[in-house]
Formats: sequence, C-alpha cells, structure tokens
Amino acid sequence: MKSILNIVAISILIFASRKNQDEIYGQYTVPPSKTEVHAGYKQTKISWPRGSDQSVTSIPAGIITENPEYTSEIPGPSDKTPTEEELQEELKDIDEQIPVLGWWGLSYDLRAGYKDMADAGFTIDFPVDSIYPSDPDKLFDMLDVAQDNGIKLQIFASVIDNFSTPNMNKLKAHPALWGYHILDEPSTAQFDEQGARVRAVQAIDNIHPCYVNLFGTYANSTQLGAATYTDYVRDFIDKVPVTILSYDHYPIRTSDSTKSVRSDFYENLEIIAEKSRDAGIPFWAFALSTAHGPYPTPTLNDLRLQVYSNLAYGAQCIQYFTYRQPDSIFSNAPVDYSGTKTATYNTVKEMNQEIKALSKVFLGSSVVWTAHSGISGIPSGCKQLDNSKLPPQIKTFAITAGTGALVSLMKRGTDNFLIIVNHDVNENTTVFVEGDSSLRRVEKDGKIVIANKARLNTLTPGNALIYFWKN
Repeated sequence: MKSILNIVAISILIFASRKNQDEIYGQYTVPPSKTEVHAGYKQTKISWPRGSDQSVTSIPAGIITENPEYTSEIPGPSDKTPTEEELQEELKDIDEQIPVLGWWGLSYDLRAGYKDMADAGFTIDFPVDSIYPSDPDKLFDMLDVAQDNGIKLQIFASVIDNFSTPNMNKLKAHPALWGYHILDEPSTAQFDEQGARVRAVQAIDNIHPCYVNLFGTYANSTQLGAATYTDYVRDFIDKVPVTILSYDHYPIRTSDSTKSVRSDFYENLEIIAEKSRDAGIPFWAFALSTAHGPYPTPTLNDLRLQVYSNLAYGAQCIQYFTYRQPDSIFSNAPVDYSGTKTATYNTVKEMNQEIKALSKVFLGSSVVWTAHSGISGIPSGCKQLDNSKLPPQIKTFAITAGTGALVSLMKRGTDNFLIIVNHDVNENTTVFVEGDSSLRRVEKDGKIVIANKARLNTLTPGNALIYFWKN
C-alpha cells in the first residue's frame, strides 16, 4: 500500500561510524549511504530512487537542520556563486501586478477614500451601490478620483442603455474604466440572455471586458440549472462570450469555534482551472474579507489559504468580498459602512503586499500540474502527489508533519516555479526540501535566495513556499 507520505530522499544525522550496509529504520530499508561532515555535523546522505514509494512515518530528531552553515550541497571548484545583483536579476520585477478587486467598494459620497483603498493594495473597485447609470456627472467624478489614486472601476453595463453617444465615447476613453459588470451568479436558464447582453455591450465597446461571476460548487442543481457543476461551467463558456472566467467560493467556516475548509473547495478549483485552460481564458477567484453567518473575520492565515491556493491553480486576479461593509448582517469588512478602516483593513493590506511582491511569480504563469500530499487523505476531486513527477531540480521532497499540502508546478517562459501551500486552516505543516545548485527560493517580499541547502520549512496554516529555477 502506497504510503501517504511521499519522500524522495531523507538525510540522517549519525554520531558514530557504522558499516556501509543497509540499515532498517522502522519498517523501511535504508540504502547504502555516505557520511560527510558539514559545519560540525556528521551527515549521512541517503538517496531513494526517484519515484520510489519508500516513505517513513517520521524523521528522527536531529536529522535535518536549519543551521545556515549546513548544506548537503558541497560546491565544487568550478561552481560559481552569483552576486546578490545577479541573483535578483534571475527573476526580474515586473511593471504589472496581479489585479486585486474589491467588491462593494466606495459610494459616491466616500470617493475620497480611494487613497485608502489604493494604499491597501486594491487596483479595481466594483462600487455596487453607487454607480448611477442615469447620472454621468457622478460617474465621471468617481472615475477621475479613482484614476488619481491608480484605481480602475468595474461598472454596471446598464450605462450602455442610458448614456448618450458623447458620454459613452467619453466613458470608453476614460483611463479608469476597467469594464462592465453583467451579472452575478446566474443559472443556466440565463445564459442565452446574458450571452446576447455581452455581445451587445461588445458591439459598443470591444476594448473593455464584460464580467459575469459564477456560482461555486456549493450551489445545488436548482441554483445551477444543471445536473452537474462541470455542465454548468461548460454551458456558460459555450454561450457567454466573456474573456474572463470568474467564480466565488468561500471555503473557511466556523462551527463551535473550530474552523474548517469546505470539502469541495479544491475540487471547485480543479474544475474551474481545467475549463479555463480548455477555453483559453484566465480565471479569477475570491477571498472572503467580511464576516457573516458561519464565516469568521479573516486572519492573515485565512486569507493566505484562499489567495495562495487560488494563485497556485493559476488565478490571474484576486477578488475580495467585500471591501466595504454592505449592511448590518456583515461585520469587520476592511472598511465599515461609513468608510472607516477596521482591523481587517491592515490584514488585507498585508496580504495584498504579498500578492504585489509575488506577481512576478504568478502573473502570466501557466500551471503544468497540481497535486496534493495528505497524511489524512487528499481533498475531494484532487490528485495525489506523485514524487516521480517532481522536477529534477528538487532532489528531496517530504511532508514530514501536519495534514498535508497543495503542490503546484508552474511555468512562464524559461521561469519555473514549485508552489507548496499548507492546505490546512488550523495546523502547521512541515516540508523538507533539498535542491540542486540551480534551485532558488522566492521570499514573501519577492527577494530571491539560493535554495540548494537541505531545509526543513514550517508553513503556518495557508502559508506558501515558493521555489524557482531557470531552464
């Protein structure tokens, strides 16, 4: 029976010499090894064959060290360590970033708050309750203030029906217009009508995108109007000619003060990611930033689980529901109904700083594969990690503690990324990685560091570990 832990290779610390022969650790045979000394440590190196099912249920204490002087990689005379400048140039910063959209943004009376919205890292506002199609002056005023703060607006498509031709031309030319909101969470019965609506808008403005947001897998067949969720998404793509596939799924819920992740969250990501690839259009996903009902006030860990999972599956925009508190059944949005910042504002701001710094990893990258490694099983609808498919730059990989992780291999041109996300909302997970001399790690601030040292990484709930190498 295949072990639920996949370990390509492990390193064992010994304190006395021993014969060069097979030893037994637990029920697993340890192959012949070689003892080396590094920074005062004796290190026994063990090489499992790549793709082997050999695993251990635990790694003895002292085997792996995070001592910065320790490495199982011993550079040879010809190895050249890059300078700091050369290292950072390997993955250059980019001018663009992953877009960050705030639902239920600022009303007309609160438009001065766009500076705070921009400071929190938002790049698009969807001001649900404030765009009046019959009042062009107010709309252009909001667009002007948004532009001054580097924000774009998604506006209701009903402006198409109400604006005069001169105002419509002015709108299309405004730098702060992102595009047109068509509908939220339609059923299949509405697809034909909404497809016609999108085509009508595109006939007037074929530059700015049209936006429709779909249900997630939590919706029942009556809400979907389809027998299966896959049918629902496929039917939408066939009938509604949008250039973005957006959906919402808020996975973290609380019951009796205990948080859990919806069992279908990752299955939803699998379906959306697959259908967006098939259609050749990017997908956008959500993080919940407003407490209501069973959904708690988000912590940074909660946001990281949602954001990094979405990005690891290839999402090209992170949307927050919501930026401003919609009404009294909601609480602790980043800003309250009057526009005053709450504690959640700083939490979301910190998350968005990470998104911006790591856009050079995720923006424009495509997913080669995604898989999960789970000690207590993997999420529904997902694939079990096969260590034999790990790239050769990863010499050793093991989940050594916690319930498991999402692992994603991504690529953009000659840049390659291995993304590891703790998919547990409550427990840390521990990941052991050893790489070859080409392996780098991307820190949360976007800094590149050499990562060929054997390293035991502890990931807090929802947190991500990002490795990088060039072809």
